[in-house]
Amino acid sequence: MARTRFRSIAEQKSDPPAAIAERRRQNERAEEAVESAQAARKPSVRKPERNLSAGGLLSRIPVVRGVVAYFRDVASEMQKVTWPSREETSRLTSVVLGVTAAFAVGLGLLDAFYSWWFRQAFHADSEWIFLVVAAAVAVVVSGGYFALRRYI
Repeated sequence: MARTRFRSIAEQKSDPPAAIAERRRQNERAEEAVESAQAARKPSVRKPERNLSAGGLLSRIPVVRGVVAYFRDVASEMQKVTWPSREETSRLTSVVLGVTAAFAVGLGLLDAFYSWWFRQAFHADSEWIFLVVAAAVAVVVSGGYFALRRYI
């Protein structure tokens, strides 16, 4: 059965006047709550404060606001960085330079070997040297593969 706002006349006669007054007060409170909720839903129309300082002007331009926010984020992230000490920086720099030099020497030797090897391949009198070296490289590579295949 749907709730109605008013009761039938027979039900109202059976209630004492104090109960009727209490129901009216409850209905009035409920109506006030609904009205205040509706008023709270309406957006308040306030004019924004005009701040003519640099921050206020910059915050009103969307593109500039994004750039400023980016640089603020960069500054906050830079404050979170733990910078290495001078000794640690020197040690890590020497490691990087040492590894770079070792790889440069290794790649230089590999380049010298390949250039010598292919010169032998295209020289008419030393084709057999190229083939022997190719067989040796094939044996070393395949042997390395079979020896290390469980780790690959």
